[in-house]
Parts: sequence; structure tokens; C-alpha cells
Amino acid sequence: MKRSQKPSMASLIEILKTQKDTAQPRNWHEFEDHVREVYQSLLDLKGEKVLVARDVTIRGGKGQDHQIDVYYEFELTGLRHQVAIECKNMKRPLDKDRVMAFCAKVNDCPGVRGCIVAAHGYQSGARQFAEDNGITALVLSDLPSIGKLLGMRLEMVAIPTEATIGQPFWTLFELDTQAPVGHRQDGETYGVLFFSKKQAQAYLESRSYGAGWAVRGLSQENLRVYILTVDAMAGGFLLAQNVETSSFFAQEIARQTLISEFYVGSNPIPDEPMVMPSVAKSRSDRG
Repeated sequence: MKRSQKPSMASLIEILKTQKDTAQPRNWHEFEDHVREVYQSLLDLKGEKVLVARDVTIRGGKGQDHQIDVYYEFELTGLRHQVAIECKNMKRPLDKDRVMAFCAKVNDCPGVRGCIVAAHGYQSGARQFAEDNGITALVLSDLPSIGKLLGMRLEMVAIPTEATIGQPFWTLFELDTQAPVGHRQDGETYGVLFFSKKQAQAYLESRSYGAGWAVRGLSQENLRVYILTVDAMAGGFLLAQNVETSSFFAQEIARQTLISEFYVGSNPIPDEPMVMPSVAKSRSDRG
């Protein structure tokens, strides 16, 4: 069987992570929502699983209530982390007086860290005052773009590491591109899965893949992304078994059977494969 051309997952992730987000929030509420979503996504990426809230009120040490644009808190290694974020979507650079007012608000709330996100930067002395008083001063471009967040998420769930245990499958990945092994047979593309690390390793050693390839386990989330990746290429799935020292038998498994019998993850997989338009068009032209 001939190895197919492999899309570079690593290249896709790098493009997403370095992508610039040119779309600007159109109004104050959209600006706050954007900041909240970015911080929520970042915390989810780190596995904190906390709720980031917009437009909340917290009570200061002197009994005064303070309105906070975006607020989050979580516990890590027994320590409570609280952050108040001020969002300024003004049409001009933020002045020092507004920074001072936010600083006073944060100082009245023991244990709370402050952060300002100014859509159009800071006037002279405003950023320096913030930093001198322990306030993180950011502009909108300092926040990760949605594309970057997608890339970070994809990197975490799509690419298994050396420590990932197959649940239950294993396969081969090209280390440079992070592309899974694929085969073409009778004009069709297939992803190849193994039930054990030992069998996948035997397959690797019996073929001329070279040092640039490695065996990786597929967690349940890895399996979901793997299925979606093969779907995008209008591919099928093969289960390979070692029948002799260097001989393997591969049997096709229906997509729905693969999902119903082996996928128990919390994130759903579409009932119908989502094929890339260019691949669908190419197959239509051949047909």
C-alpha cells in the first residue's frame, strides 16, 4: 500500500497561533465580551475550568461596591487567584486619571490583581503609572487572536504526546509535521489504527518510515480529532493487526461503528463526515 500525502498539522497550528486578529469590537459591550471570551479560553486551555464573568460587582475592604468589567477567580495549589479587568474602548489613548481611578478601586479590594485593556493605547505617563502600581496595562493587540486560541486548543487536543495512552488506539505520527500515517488503496485514503502500542511499534519497524516517525497513543479527544481529520480528507479507517513477525492484516471498519463502539468522549462527533470542499470537488470531478 502506498503512503498518501500528509497535511502538516504542525504548520496549520503555527499559522493559527501567529495569526493577527484584524476584526475590532464595534462597541463597548462587544469589547468586554471579547476580553471575557479570551480570558475564559485561556483559562480553559490551562484546565482551570472557571467561569469568567462580565459586569460584576465586588465589595471592597471599606464596604464600598465596585463595578468590574471582567472578573475571574480560581484556586490553584490551594491559593485563591482573583483578577479584575477594566476594559476601555475609547477612541483616544487612555489618560492617567482613569488609570488612577481603577488603581484606587483595585487597592480597596485586598487580594485582587488589576489589569487594564485599552483599545487605543495610553497617554503619556498613564501606562507607567499603572505598572508602578501593580496594574497590568495591555492594548487589544496584546490579547491572543481567536485564531491563536484555536491553534493553542488544536495543539493540545489534536497532537498526542509521548506520554499519551491509547484509549484504545495507537497510530504513527510524523514528528516534524505531526501528521498521522495514512494509506491509499484502490484510489481511496485511509487512516490506520492499531489496538496496541506493541503492534504499532512492530509496524513502524517493519516499514521504511525512518527516524522521523514515532508511535503515539490516541486519547478519546485525540481520537475525536483524528476521526474529524480523516473525515476532512474523505477517508476511511483501517484496523491493522500483526499476524506474523513483519506481516500485517488490515480490515476496514465503518466510521459509524468506530464511533459507536470506541468513542465515549464528551464532545460530539457529527453524524455525517465534514469533507473539505476542495476534496469533495475533486472526488465529484473524478466521479
